[in-house]
Amino acid sequence: MKNILIIGCISLILSSCDSFLKEYSQDLARVETVGDLDELLLGSAYYPAGYYYIASSTRKQVGAPYNQFIHFMSDELRQNSETSYGDYGSFEEFFGYYTWQRQVGINIKGTSVGTENTDWKRTYNYINATNMILDELNEVTIHDDEEEATKNRVEGEARFLRALYYFTLVNLYADPYVSSKAATTPGVPLKLTSYVEDKEYNNNTVAEVYEQIIKDLNGAIDCLSKTTRKSIYRADLTTAYLLTARVYLYMQDYPNARKYAQFVLDRNDALTDLNLFTGTDNVFTSDNPEVIFSMGGHFLTNYIYGQDDYEDEYPFYISEDLIEAFDAKDLRKKFYISEEEYGYYYKKIYWGRAHWGAACSVSDNFLFRTSEAYLILAEACAFDNAEDIARQLLGQLQSKRFDSTPTVNETGNTLIDLIRLERQRELCLEGHRWYDLRRYTVCEKYPWSKAIRHLYTDYDSRWNAERVRLFELEPYDKAYTLAFPKEVLDFQNTLNTNNRPERLPIEESN
Repeated sequence: MKNILIIGCISLILSSCDSFLKEYSQDLARVETVGDLDELLLGSAYYPAGYYYIASSTRKQVGAPYNQFIHFMSDELRQNSETSYGDYGSFEEFFGYYTWQRQVGINIKGTSVGTENTDWKRTYNYINATNMILDELNEVTIHDDEEEATKNRVEGEARFLRALYYFTLVNLYADPYVSSKAATTPGVPLKLTSYVEDKEYNNNTVAEVYEQIIKDLNGAIDCLSKTTRKSIYRADLTTAYLLTARVYLYMQDYPNARKYAQFVLDRNDALTDLNLFTGTDNVFTSDNPEVIFSMGGHFLTNYIYGQDDYEDEYPFYISEDLIEAFDAKDLRKKFYISEEEYGYYYKKIYWGRAHWGAACSVSDNFLFRTSEAYLILAEACAFDNAEDIARQLLGQLQSKRFDSTPTVNETGNTLIDLIRLERQRELCLEGHRWYDLRRYTVCEKYPWSKAIRHLYTDYDSRWNAERVRLFELEPYDKAYTLAFPKEVLDFQNTLNTNNRPERLPIEESN
């Protein structure tokens, strides 16, 4: 197997905790079966689980966060600037993202630029792993029906993951998809070969990237339809249907978005009735029937306010924008977020509020739930001349989320506004909001954007406030697209990048 050496190197780079890779990464001759490639897929292509926990009064970390900055660019969080409490390192870690700087690695003084390519590099490492696994599947010998089923599942999962990773990259580093412009809009480089190529890469267009994503998802659906699911931590057919529906929604291909969202609900239409929920903390865990798929860890609540006794540990709070999005009768204001003495904390998939000892069992970034399928289907129907179905779907979701179900009578743009509001509430802090705000700006029928303001306080070494700066992301701002990381452009300056503007404060005080 000619590529296993490269995969072994990737496994060391990623510090995989998979036992197979630990034991055999140096013994390449022992990678011979489709079962070996299944182990390799889990260790080198799936983002590993991660979380914080408390041991002997000390915070411990398992794994590493992935694309945490997604949560800090939108309107869901605000800096804890009311006191001198907070983890200064976390403040500065997200400064460039939180204030929409052209160079997101810039420090708060504007004097230097730190690392910008950590998650970019990780994503391409995982893509390279899927490329190699897909190639090696053509060389393994299949002995029986069980191995054939495993081969189909491994190929399906690898194609799903490659699609998911490219979908993430193109929605961070390229302009939103517009059908009339996608063929000429610079996207991200597509790397689909399993071997190292001695060449310079160019930006593929947004259209080319989306075409590859759909091609991979079609392949994933074909393969996964022949297999059974292993766990919520491995992609299955329902997962592939949901991502396909999401991709078509972003492309404004509403008939196909409807088709695949309905496929999801045909297989799993569960909704948790919050009127009957008796839990005290997490609504969504690996046992919740709404949860379709989860990948990666949950680190977000390390950065946002979560417990009165530890307010000095949380440098960000839930924003007023998000708090005010919930109606008074909306049970999600009790079970998704919750109010304590110092403000609102995130409760929906919290990682251990009561005792800081429990690792959250689902991700804060790659969490797939049935409620998203309801919302995709509702939005696609509303845009596809089926408003009655859209209203019915919203009513089904709201009946499980409100103590007194609202009546949905909206039409036209007002109905779309309601669907967007429901997405803001239902999918809060799961990594959707930034992407939604981007795609709304290019909506052909009902474009929408808003001004977002983030207040940022600088502290000195004694935690005295030095200055307060107010930054604004304007409606339809070019900063909805990230510039390529400086390390990428330093390595190959022929790659096209976007014109993300420099960002200065609109107000400043000492």
